[in-house]
Amino acid sequence: MLQTLLSLICIFICIEYTSSKCIWYEGIRDGFNQAYPNGEPKPLPLEDISLLNEMCPHIVTREGVSPNLCCDRKQLAEMQKFKYIIDNLIGRCPSCYFNFLRIFCEMSCNPDHDQFISPLEYLNITRPSEQTSMNKDDNEEVIRNDWALHDYVDPDEEGEEKDADEKVTSKAISKPLEIVRVITKIRYFISEQQANDFIASCWSVRINFQYAVDILCGSLNRACDVKKLFQYIGLKNTQSPIKIDFVFVNNTHYDQELRRTFRPSNATMFACDQPVILPHVSRQKCTCMDCNAMCPKIPEIKIKNSITVNSTFVEKVKAKLYNLPRITMIAIGMYIIFVLTFIFSNILLSLWNFTSKKKKEFIKNIRSEKSAEGEQEQMNTNGVHNVEDEIESETSFGDDRSGCFDRLGVKIDDTLHQIFTAIGEFCAYNPLYTIVPVLVILVLLCFGSRYYTVTTDPVDLWVASNSRARLEKAYYDEKFGPFYRIAHLILVPKNKNNATLRYKTPLEAEEKYTFGPVFERNFLLDALRLQLFLENFNVTSESGQPIYLNNTCYKPLEPDNRNCAIFSLFQYHQNNLTFLLNEPLYPSQYLECMQAPLTQQTKSFQRTCMGKFGGPIDPYMVLGAFPTHDGVPDYAKAQALIITITINNQRKTNQRDNEQLNNALLWEKYFLEYMQTYRSKWFDVKYRAERSIEDEIERESKSDIKTVLISYLIMFLYIAVALGRIRNFRHLLVDMKVSLGIAGVALVTLSVWASVGVFSYMRIPTTLIIFEVIPFLVLAVGVDNIFILTQSIQRDRRLPGEDVETQIGRIVGRVGPAMLLTSVSESIAFFLGALTPMPAVRLFSLYAALSVLIDFLLQITVFVTFITLDHKRTIENRIDVFCCLQISREQDENSLFPKIKWYRRKSDADKDIENCNPQETPLQEKKSDEAQTSSLRQASIIEPCEEHLMEMDGFLFGLFKRYYAPFIMNRHVRPTVIFLFFTWLAASIALLPYVKVGLDQNITMPKDSYMIDYFSALKEYFAVGPPVYFIIKPGINYANNNASNLICASSGCSSQSMANQLGIASLRPTETRISQVGTTWLDDYYDWLRHRGSTPCCRLYNNTGAFCSTNAPSSAKCFACSRSTTRESLTANEFHQFLPYFLQDNPNPKCAKGGHAAHGNSVALFGRNKSVETSLIMGYHSLLISSNDFIEAMQQAYIVTDNITRTLKSSGYDVEVFPYSIFYVFYEQYLTIWHDVFMNLTISAAAIFVVTFILLGFDIISAFIITLTIAMITCDMIAMMYIWNIEMNAISLVNLVMSVGISLEFCAHICRDFILSAKGSRLKRAEKALAYMGSSVFSGITLTKIGGIVVLGFSHSQLFHIFYFRMFICIVSFGAAHGLIFLPVLLSYIGPSPNGIRKTRIQNQRSLNKSLHLQTKLSSTEIS
Repeated sequence: MLQTLLSLICIFICIEYTSSKCIWYEGIRDGFNQAYPNGEPKPLPLEDISLLNEMCPHIVTREGVSPNLCCDRKQLAEMQKFKYIIDNLIGRCPSCYFNFLRIFCEMSCNPDHDQFISPLEYLNITRPSEQTSMNKDDNEEVIRNDWALHDYVDPDEEGEEKDADEKVTSKAISKPLEIVRVITKIRYFISEQQANDFIASCWSVRINFQYAVDILCGSLNRACDVKKLFQYIGLKNTQSPIKIDFVFVNNTHYDQELRRTFRPSNATMFACDQPVILPHVSRQKCTCMDCNAMCPKIPEIKIKNSITVNSTFVEKVKAKLYNLPRITMIAIGMYIIFVLTFIFSNILLSLWNFTSKKKKEFIKNIRSEKSAEGEQEQMNTNGVHNVEDEIESETSFGDDRSGCFDRLGVKIDDTLHQIFTAIGEFCAYNPLYTIVPVLVILVLLCFGSRYYTVTTDPVDLWVASNSRARLEKAYYDEKFGPFYRIAHLILVPKNKNNATLRYKTPLEAEEKYTFGPVFERNFLLDALRLQLFLENFNVTSESGQPIYLNNTCYKPLEPDNRNCAIFSLFQYHQNNLTFLLNEPLYPSQYLECMQAPLTQQTKSFQRTCMGKFGGPIDPYMVLGAFPTHDGVPDYAKAQALIITITINNQRKTNQRDNEQLNNALLWEKYFLEYMQTYRSKWFDVKYRAERSIEDEIERESKSDIKTVLISYLIMFLYIAVALGRIRNFRHLLVDMKVSLGIAGVALVTLSVWASVGVFSYMRIPTTLIIFEVIPFLVLAVGVDNIFILTQSIQRDRRLPGEDVETQIGRIVGRVGPAMLLTSVSESIAFFLGALTPMPAVRLFSLYAALSVLIDFLLQITVFVTFITLDHKRTIENRIDVFCCLQISREQDENSLFPKIKWYRRKSDADKDIENCNPQETPLQEKKSDEAQTSSLRQASIIEPCEEHLMEMDGFLFGLFKRYYAPFIMNRHVRPTVIFLFFTWLAASIALLPYVKVGLDQNITMPKDSYMIDYFSALKEYFAVGPPVYFIIKPGINYANNNASNLICASSGCSSQSMANQLGIASLRPTETRISQVGTTWLDDYYDWLRHRGSTPCCRLYNNTGAFCSTNAPSSAKCFACSRSTTRESLTANEFHQFLPYFLQDNPNPKCAKGGHAAHGNSVALFGRNKSVETSLIMGYHSLLISSNDFIEAMQQAYIVTDNITRTLKSSGYDVEVFPYSIFYVFYEQYLTIWHDVFMNLTISAAAIFVVTFILLGFDIISAFIITLTIAMITCDMIAMMYIWNIEMNAISLVNLVMSVGISLEFCAHICRDFILSAKGSRLKRAEKALAYMGSSVFSGITLTKIGGIVVLGFSHSQLFHIFYFRMFICIVSFGAAHGLIFLPVLLSYIGPSPNGIRKTRIQNQRSLNKSLHLQTKLSSTEIS
């Protein structure tokens, strides 16, 4: 046992102290090293020490001492070539970069490398002599040229590589021609900890929109791990001739195959958040953009009061209450207080009624003594009224009012009454002098409509000219050009089954793999044929010029590359149809390019993955609905193919730009026409063009013209029929008011037309929403006034000695102030609403205010004339419309059909008899007994007309007077109404926070639109959101190192730099809505400048000093731009001089950092000194589906850029950073939509309060009640938007502003009638106002609108159905409910007491009327 132990110790000591050997030494050619088994390390010549320090900075060297190594200069030179490629990939993160160098430097030069490396395979090759150059291996595959593109063939590349090889090897080649043995494959034992630390240091390093690790790993997006990485680098990497079999071990490892023990290198890897400190180099830490560990710690969002399965009922209730919005909590609290107050007050009221029974009985006896006067009016047959209700209502606010405000109010009423009486009499007596001047004025106003312009541009329609998003869009368009137009194709296979296809592995083996249905050959062939057809078909312009896609498309590398930027899967083989037809292993190309889109030459076919237009194609942009595994997308299983065609979006600045834009629109038009008829056997296609939305909205508007016309026709027919009071069938043609209805509707139309003319004179444009909404509003206001005026005349009796004209004037004097109240209130409210910055709402408010005002002026002038003429026509029994025909009064009473005759103008004698006809003046004082006797005799012969109408209440009026009003005023119904309506209000307030903001794109389209299918496909198949640009305005000197450190993201940049802050934001895509951020042009520019190797990126011609591209012929004499290899050593002049070269340099295999493709449009330079004026960093939003997603994305982008701006300003740079994406200008309105809603509605309500307070005789209680009722209607409307799934946007805001005006119509007339009534208690006054004015309001607004609105429900337009049918039906129904139910009940409780002066005046007038009535009765008795 002891002997065995001693033997093991001896073996261990021997292993520990055995001197290490080399396995190779001396580079031969093509990266192969000569086998040197058990060789001793050799000293490196002193002149090569600098090269060693560059390639292996971790190896300690001493001045004048040659280190013993297993590599020579040729091996270091081969490493140097490889180093420059790696520098472009991961050089921005020093930790990752130097860790990578150390792993391979240890492999190449470490004098102890046989401790962890062992050769596996060898090859005999010929050593080149001094006279021969190092040629490529004869067995190397030749690039296939049968479908190669000229854009990517570099004929001088091979020659340049030969020249470079000769330069490197010319010094060392001195041996005669011989066969040498080289190593082609090794086994590398690497510490598992070292390997994990290496991939961790490189994990977040970015190269534009990709991760460098994915490129090194040759894997799909983030599918790399440590084993895949080293396997790809060692065995699958075709760039290296030596294959490396990496084996991960811990400590020592015994290999069974090699039969020996290995010990991995103990080299320590630098973490990405550690500075690199080595004997020959010192670098700073990586930045947050490339190292997550450098980013600030993101606090975990703790969800408080979350509901779990084990939560108790109380905990669940607490959690739900905690998550409720504040407004909802306040509404719940207020409602609880209201319920308790309501119950408590009803209990107290019942107790008070019980204890005051005797007092009430006493008052009841007093009131019963007065029952002789109008018993039918005082006691309802159903017995719903009692004295208790009257006392309760009468004692609410004390005695009658007769203060200063009351006297002033009466004075205003009297003045308005006198003014409107005078206007009414003038218009009634002078129809010619009224109609002609008004028509002349109308013609002049309407004539201005010839100058009208309709705003259809969504930007001009919904976005204020001084809004932030619009100004930023204008800035972007000016500096970088307008965002290109897009034509999209989403191809969905009809066969949903996966396809098993053969492909070539990196090891040249053929295997089978299950691909998604989009990789099936027939599908791809048909899709590519469609794409090629779209590229090549042409349309003819108006000038006869053929227009191809190439004439209008976006070309990012123009003029070097004039191919269109079309993003599709077929760009991985440059849209080559022959490739798909002839290559059975075509999936190999797709697999390699999906793994590494920047690949310049694939292993399978030696083709580039770059698009035909010169840019990379990210797989998530051309494939859709691919699954993910552990967050890693599997593109090979994609279910849809996406083709994106980009088209130039020229601004309308000159004639040439107009022509280019018109050409683009024409191409898109024929593109859409072709796609509508296109059918494929293999796939369904969803498509759109930039003009699609505008085209479909226009088509939708045209298709709904018929629906709108039918709606207005139904309303017109109802007005024509409902205005009349039909006595019987015989008098149907007389009692109809068709002509009056036509006149009323015509005046409404003329008022809208005149408002259009006025604003057209002022060059203020109109919008389609004006023609859709304002007629509805003006018709509601105008028709309500028409019904009130007409029915007031129908219910009125002419006073003694009063003619028709005087009667009309008196009625206008009574009704006119109410019309003035509603019209002026609405006009002022709308004019104030025009203060909003949103153009659509501002224009609506202006046009609505002027239309309502003009309609009011027409109604109190022209319509009064019309109604006077119509009233005379009715008295004379003339037929409506055909006024020259008259129904004879002399006919059989039993006859069903009327006897019609020509109308004959009466003589003066006939008129005298007519004027004393009792049917006209039953209450007038008789001038003589003879005249009275004559009239009584005439009454027995001629059927009365006006008297008969007076005795008719009308169906609605009778219904309201006899049944509805008494029912609503029932002592049990009234408190129920108050309780229900306040419950409704509380529920509405609680629902306010849940109303969605935005406008679903599907709603804006017709139901049969192809865009609905496209939007659905967009949500289902797209994987990334729209691009977003972060723009830096002027104010920063990029050539200054301190300033550039606040922008860039590579090592040495500030941790609070712009790029790093954007990188931090992209780490939280669900919160910030920023999914990816590209590398900055500044970082790529620095990498481009310091690129070294056989062909530096930045070179100048020796003779001219002009830029010398890496694609220049090998014979070109060029030199490197600068000796500077770091940002710190670059001068300002060099920065400005070489920047334009970087922006025009196309990327290629020799220089992948050329900035033309990625950053050509990212920098705007000043004209003279070529310094940077403004620049941008590009990124992508996460997938955005709903309106809320778009709004949140914009909000988060503004938050990020505002923080960046603060950082820059705190560092002393007065510069602004802002985000821009194509959708911002459309969604900005939603950031302030609730503020706009609150401000518009508050201003409108305040205006109504002030105007009603003044015009109602300084009655603050009535003004408060009206404003409260309108506020309740508005709150209920907004809550209903949540229930009915109507989003809050500019259209709904316009409707809400309109609802304020219509709600006033429901409230103002009833409230004013209540105020003017001095009869009895509040209860009686409320009942009378509801009966007399409620019926007019109900017939004038509710019934008029309901029929027309119902028709809108059959519209093909979703927009009409949701925002017009649903909202209009709510406006009318809610207004009617509050105006005809809640308002009268509220007035019966807290309505103002009668004005004392007005009450005294009415009582005096009643006494006078009674005396006249008694005198008339006595006279009649004497005559009899």
